Amino acid sequence: MSLVRIQRAAAGRRASGFGLIELMIAMVLGLIVIGAAFAVFLSNQNTFGANESLNRMQESARVAFELMSRDIRAAGGSACSNVSTVEDTGGDSVAFRDAPVTGTANTLTVVSGDDMSYRVTGSSSTSVTLDPTQIDAASDAFSVGDVLLLCNARKTFVVQATGVGGMTVNHAALPGGYNPMADEFAPPAAVVLARFRSVQWFVQPNGRPGGGNSLYVSRFGGPREEVAEGVDNLTFAYLRAGAANYVPNPANWNDVVAVRMTMTLSGADVDGAPLTRTASNVVSLRSRTL
Repeated sequence: MSLVRIQRAAAGRRASGFGLIELMIAMVLGLIVIGAAFAVFLSNQNTFGANESLNRMQESARVAFELMSRDIRAAGGSACSNVSTVEDTGGDSVAFRDAPVTGTANTLTVVSGDDMSYRVTGSSSTSVTLDPTQIDAASDAFSVGDVLLLCNARKTFVVQATGVGGMTVNHAALPGGYNPMADEFAPPAAVVLARFRSVQWFVQPNGRPGGGNSLYVSRFGGPREEVAEGVDNLTFAYLRAGAANYVPNPANWNDVVAVRMTMTLSGADVDGAPLTRTASNVVSLRSRTL
């Protein structure tokens, strides 16, 4: 083989590799691809975080509105007829009769008979005997000091339990020595006993290290219970019978027929700012509209 051919073959082999410029272009293209993939990953991560935060807020709103709506619908109601007259036996009876819903622009108090009521098989003006087919012992449902709702088809009383034993619940004397089962104008089979229910809804700081507010409820005057986290604000407006607009402080609570709830919730930070949503719900009082 001649020297010229050897030199040409060597030059061809040297020219077959990648040059510096080609390598730099390949590196730049690789960085662009990696950057694009990373950007897509960050975008998906932010989208997932936003969706998760939104789902949590929606779930909190659903739970909060459902529980508050149940209480508002039941306001002023009992297991007895709506035409049963509430007799004046003190502050709780007046609230039950004249103001089953009260509050401010940011708090709501609702009174009603408890969801669970018990049939009465015997009564006097100071005690009732419960149906043994419905409950094993009166102490399973009632305690001394409980505020009670005792009613038949004609009269309703709010009284306090003074004794509980066996199937009998003793209570403060009814006005005029009234015996619910001896009323000739009310069927004795319709006499029932339930706990008087008082519920308050409000928003307060939850005391967690990160701060923030939560929705709380207090039942029967007991300690607050957290219902939903991340509720920044809660407002109430009230509609009176015959009115067209909701107001934060109605002149006569007995005329209130519906409540509008507006809740602002916040979730985890998305793109450096918290995700917030505002939702509203309107609920009517069954005892005032049926």
